[in-house]
Amino acid sequence: MKNNKIKAGMILITFSIIFLSVPSAVSEYTDSSLSDVIDAGEIHVGIEAAYPPFEQKTGDVIEGFDPSIMEFIADDMGVDIVYHDVAWDTIFTSLATGAYDCVISAVTITNDRMTTMNFTRWYFLSSQAVMVKNDSTLDIDSVDDVNNASIKCGIQASTTSQWYLEDEDFACSVVPYTTITLALAALDAGTVDVVLGDLVTLIEAGDAITGSEFEIVAQFSPEAFGIACDQGANTLVVRMNEAIDKLLGDDPYNPVFSTEYIAIYEEWIGTTPSVNKPELKEVLDSLVQPVIKNTINGFSIFSLIAIIPVTVYGVIRKSKKKNN
Repeated sequence: MKNNKIKAGMILITFSIIFLSVPSAVSEYTDSSLSDVIDAGEIHVGIEAAYPPFEQKTGDVIEGFDPSIMEFIADDMGVDIVYHDVAWDTIFTSLATGAYDCVISAVTITNDRMTTMNFTRWYFLSSQAVMVKNDSTLDIDSVDDVNNASIKCGIQASTTSQWYLEDEDFACSVVPYTTITLALAALDAGTVDVVLGDLVTLIEAGDAITGSEFEIVAQFSPEAFGIACDQGANTLVVRMNEAIDKLLGDDPYNPVFSTEYIAIYEEWIGTTPSVNKPELKEVLDSLVQPVIKNTINGFSIFSLIAIIPVTVYGVIRKSKKKNN
């Protein structure tokens, strides 16, 4: 009987602390971003449908790896998708003005972007690459070989490829294009010597240029793609993360690929998904995690820690009373 009362005391006090602690954690996530989507029955998604195999248009249909991921998330949420096909150079400014709820468009999660946007957890691991024409006479075996004032380097403007060259203060002439396809067309025409971009997209978009042969000569800078939302859209990010967890497991450092994710990956990337865990750790450790990551199942880490000592204290108090 005593043991039962002690257990009851534990449960009562534990629940009391939970209810006292939750408001401080949940108050950060009371925005209407999720409820607005659910109430409308649709989620508006910004996308640049010119970046195969992640997003592309076949007729009027937007398809690719990213739309397939988004369809899984929307189905899990019970809503429809309304796509907004937007130029890359305005895609984030339009997100900030509320033109759509989120952006899924091979968006690399970076610390700079996280200062103005919220991101979901990663859903695709990528790396940058260097592409040249097969008949190139340049001696390029690594990205460092591009650091030469005589080299003209094509990139898609306002992407991590451009930022890499700027951050590393490369001496090459940087030639920005509005799309990766235009950059590769310039490479084909000999206007630029090399093109930097996401590995998978360089291969896919390069293959689409008829009569030309390109070669990947180097890979560098592993990175992770996430879905970008407005900085205040915490509840929507949390809900989308729940869906992505169903595809990849709930530990970002140790993904477990679901059958749905494998099918999407094989259809659009053409291989079975795998992960280089040291590279994944390097990428994730380099990011300043959003505040939203400090929440576990709706409770703040502080709340969970607070439960433990107070619960133990409650057990001690209950035991002492019975002994007296």
